[in-house]
Amino acid sequence: MPRRIAFLIAFMLPVLAVSGFAQEFRGSLSGRVIDQQQSVVPGARITATETETGAKFNTVTNTDGTYVLPFLPPGPYSVSAELAGFKKYVNSNVRVTTNEREQLDIHLEIGTIDQSVTVSAEASMLDTATASTGQVINTRQIENMPINGRAPLALAQLAFGVTPNSDPKFSRPFDNAGPSGFSMGGAPNQSNELLIDGSPDTTRNSRVAYNPPPDAVQEIKVEAFQADAAYGHTGGGSVNVVMRGGTNQIHGSAYEFNQVSKLAATPWFTNKAAQLAADGTRISGFKPKSIFNQWGFTVGGPIWLPKIINGKDKLFFFFGYEGIHDSFPEPQTQTVATAAERKGDFSQLLSVGTTLSNGFNSYAIFDPLTGVTQSNGRVLREQFPGNIIPTTRLSSIAQNLVAFIPLPQPLTGQKDGNQNYIDSSLRHDVFDGELGRMDYNISDRHKLFYSFRHNYRVEDRNNHYHNIATGNLLNRINWGSTLDDVYTFSPTTVMNIRLNWTRFTEANDKPSAGFDITKLGFSSSIAAASQHLVMPIVDLNQFSDWGDNAGDRTPYDTFQLFGSLTKIVGSHSLKFGGDVRESRESAASYGNSAGQYVFREDYTKGPLDNSTSAPLGQDLAAFMLGYPTGGGFDINAFRTNQAKYYAVFVQDDFRPRSNLTFNLGLRFEGDLGMTERFNRNVSGFDPNASTSVTAAAVAAYAKNPITGGVSPSQFLAKGGLLFEGQGNARIFNTKYGYFSPRFGFAWTPGGAGHKTVVRGGFGVFVAPIGIAGINQPGFSQNTAVVGSATTASLRPAVTLDNPFPTGIQQPTGSSLGVSTFLGKSITFFNPNPLNPYSIRWNLDIQRQIGRSAVVEIGYTGNHYVHLPIDQNLSYTPAQYLSTSPFRDQPVIDRNSSNVANPFAGLLPGTNLAGATVGFTQLLGQFPQFTGVTMSAGNGGESYFHALQTRFEKRFAGGFQMQANYQFSRTMTKDRYQNAFGPLEKRPADIDRPNRFVTNFSYELPFGKGKPVLGGMSGFSGAVVGRIVGGWMVTTIYSYESGGPAGDWGDILYYGAPLDWNPSNPDRVFNTAAFDRVSGDQLSNHIRSFPTRFGNLRLPPTNNFDYSVIKNTRIKERLLLQYRCEFFNGFNHPVFNGPNLTPTSSAFGTVGSVYNIERHIQMALRMTW
Repeated sequence: MPRRIAFLIAFMLPVLAVSGFAQEFRGSLSGRVIDQQQSVVPGARITATETETGAKFNTVTNTDGTYVLPFLPPGPYSVSAELAGFKKYVNSNVRVTTNEREQLDIHLEIGTIDQSVTVSAEASMLDTATASTGQVINTRQIENMPINGRAPLALAQLAFGVTPNSDPKFSRPFDNAGPSGFSMGGAPNQSNELLIDGSPDTTRNSRVAYNPPPDAVQEIKVEAFQADAAYGHTGGGSVNVVMRGGTNQIHGSAYEFNQVSKLAATPWFTNKAAQLAADGTRISGFKPKSIFNQWGFTVGGPIWLPKIINGKDKLFFFFGYEGIHDSFPEPQTQTVATAAERKGDFSQLLSVGTTLSNGFNSYAIFDPLTGVTQSNGRVLREQFPGNIIPTTRLSSIAQNLVAFIPLPQPLTGQKDGNQNYIDSSLRHDVFDGELGRMDYNISDRHKLFYSFRHNYRVEDRNNHYHNIATGNLLNRINWGSTLDDVYTFSPTTVMNIRLNWTRFTEANDKPSAGFDITKLGFSSSIAAASQHLVMPIVDLNQFSDWGDNAGDRTPYDTFQLFGSLTKIVGSHSLKFGGDVRESRESAASYGNSAGQYVFREDYTKGPLDNSTSAPLGQDLAAFMLGYPTGGGFDINAFRTNQAKYYAVFVQDDFRPRSNLTFNLGLRFEGDLGMTERFNRNVSGFDPNASTSVTAAAVAAYAKNPITGGVSPSQFLAKGGLLFEGQGNARIFNTKYGYFSPRFGFAWTPGGAGHKTVVRGGFGVFVAPIGIAGINQPGFSQNTAVVGSATTASLRPAVTLDNPFPTGIQQPTGSSLGVSTFLGKSITFFNPNPLNPYSIRWNLDIQRQIGRSAVVEIGYTGNHYVHLPIDQNLSYTPAQYLSTSPFRDQPVIDRNSSNVANPFAGLLPGTNLAGATVGFTQLLGQFPQFTGVTMSAGNGGESYFHALQTRFEKRFAGGFQMQANYQFSRTMTKDRYQNAFGPLEKRPADIDRPNRFVTNFSYELPFGKGKPVLGGMSGFSGAVVGRIVGGWMVTTIYSYESGGPAGDWGDILYYGAPLDWNPSNPDRVFNTAAFDRVSGDQLSNHIRSFPTRFGNLRLPPTNNFDYSVIKNTRIKERLLLQYRCEFFNGFNHPVFNGPNLTPTSSAFGTVGSVYNIERHIQMALRMTW
């Protein structure tokens, strides 16, 4: 065992004996106790009593008069301090929030202990004990703010330093990417630590796993920068969702929310496409019919069994349930074969075609079996007479397959039959979720809770043809549970242990599962080789596809052991701990296990093989003839991979003076590498390895080298894959750990109690590698459909009757070593990846205004290092590419020519099997492969700088408000402009220079207890109060600059003004500023045109969501709430990016919107 591993284990064992810790969801209360002479008071007993449960938390001040009460569940508290010779101090207005270090200094007056001094002042809104930046979304906001889909995590966008980047249409509880699709503090999108009660709640790729219902959530703490070394396992920020628990009174809720399309606005492009009737009246466009129905309940309280258990102040439960039915159309326009075309008759196309310069109709269908090679190397074919394929030439398999697609719809589509079928199938979602929690206050020194969570989603979509030929059933299942234990050894020593398990399973099933392909006419040998039979894929170019891959199933488990030991020593609050995790993924992805058969125009276009393809028909003709041009059959390996992570840390929150606090921390963390349980994976690539074909290929090339290509001495044909166990037990090598220092300070210039605090911090935050994608060439095997033995496509080499003449290739595992997958494209994971990490710093000033408002302004920066990027290692070297500012046809002709293939006969069944090969195939490194890519390279980085401001008004007088503004810039180096480098610096995907978001709630001042009509009494007062009282308005407004407009290709720009206007979908920019002629486009060219421009952006988001709420109190503890919610209330469209392909007829136009049209949601909610 290496010495450093032994040292690491020896170092961690005593810490992990205490246990391992992660992010904390509870708050803490700390301060100093002083007397009237400003002297510290040691030995005072401090008691914090949780108002709703009666749970007590005790400590005693030390010799410095300092006390700390850690691990306080969020909520209201009554705090008392007592010591003989002093009056008892009581403050019943203390609120602890999620992961907040509330500071409460106590002044004791001389007197007797039976005398008391009661204080009711609210706590300061300043963060005087930490440099962490973030915001708490409280219960009032969670309950009352309009949330489309009601996924509480979506409220993270309200917080300081958060930039959303997800599709707003998909932020429902069963969406995993949408609610978690945001950036924090300039880190990459969806790279944050998502927590539920302090425990990780994520799936692979940092998507959220379980979304609880809002009625079960107490608070959400959003932090973009953490000065506490206990926080890690992320290069971004953290979002901690804190669940509700039971209290001494039974409480709960029941609700139903409903959206129907009748109340929604018509989609923008539907309105745009509306027609004018003959009399000039406007005919409204079709409004899709949709339904969204969401219901559920929660209940919690003390556990009570007569004469057995009385849980008051002791034992509590909480349970919640939620169900959703969601249905909306996903209309698609498709192109399907006519009845005549299914019989080989394409004659009707001739009537809509035109005569070309070659004398043939533009829709002519040519016979693949008539091809003759001309003296110039081109292939000449004859047209089918009358454009009709003889019935004797039709493939019986094709005829059986085409029977599964519907016939065209009358009066639909173009004259040639393009877009002749409109599918109106619905997308259905059914969802159920449950959660539960039990809290047990064993004693004042010992607190325990256990929680579980589960939900299940079934989505039925894409059944375009309403039979087994199309469709997908998506299943997502979440399970999770947490056990948390807090034990107080003494007033200065507290321990916390937490265990957590999360499982997320995602599966895609197909309606045609188990389908017998021999009934279509396929060979029984193909069916026998299949791992999971389904309808095979028919992949056409101009006509629509049908069939599907065989689906997949991926359970993903995460196990955690957390813990910390908090020790108070004088003015130091010390915390030690660790975090141990294991992630496991078991995946079965069947791929094309019934075959994919690709049909293009290669064999049926003409009269020459390089003639322009017909607008429609030639791909379908190839299919009806049964001549595939490509495709394949997959036998895929399953995988069972796992990864381990560990972290240890020490944190010292030091308060040397009453107005100054330091946060000093150090974290050491690392990934221990990923393994596959049965070694079914590639672990690297040896660029110097000789393979089974190296010697023969080098000799063949030496006899017949390429004119103008690499010299024989440079043609090495070396390089091959390495497998786990060949010098490496892990899939990739990782560093054993990274040091992550943290530093922060909070300084109140005017002394304790002053209204201003200056805060600053610095930290390094290491992101995990975790479960990364693994590559399994050799263990997975694709047998290619090799459509033609020559690159000139002279004659079809295979038919649907026998698409794999040499049989289905079986996986070879690692037995071929470096010779695995020769003649194919390969991808391998970087064998020496480095963990991405961010270096972050911030400085801000907070100022409290009055008793209930605070304003903050600050600067934050972030340098993100080791962003993973993919790198093409088999690129064409620069000396073979053009540097001309215009299309260089001689270079293109040379690079697209065919030359003698040195691998001929060496790699049967691959695209390198023919007598000739493309010129560029033999120029770069590793010509024995058709492509070599290394994923997760270490070279990417990004830079973020931001000015951030925040205003927050605590709820008072019926009004609460938060407002945040961020002015920022995010630049990244995350892709190669040319494959040979260097990386291009450009605006990042997440770059949004301006973001403003505000939310507020306002209780209208009418009715009982309010300034207006609040004094009326008797029957009339009660009636008026019921009508005019209880009204509330809540609003979320956001404005955000648009992101970069997209990635431009290597195009020809004349330099004329673009007149950029992203709000005009018909003409976003001046398309005349570009060369749009197909024959002028660049190819085989060294790129210099940038992929992005900082000033060319998508339209800004300008969104209002608001609610009108009526609360009616039926009884003292029973409240009925009616609410009407408006999402995108002013119906502002936000257009997607324009088409950036100059040769497209849609160049410079937009065909869809990013956001939703206005939706209205009605709800009834009862609480008790």
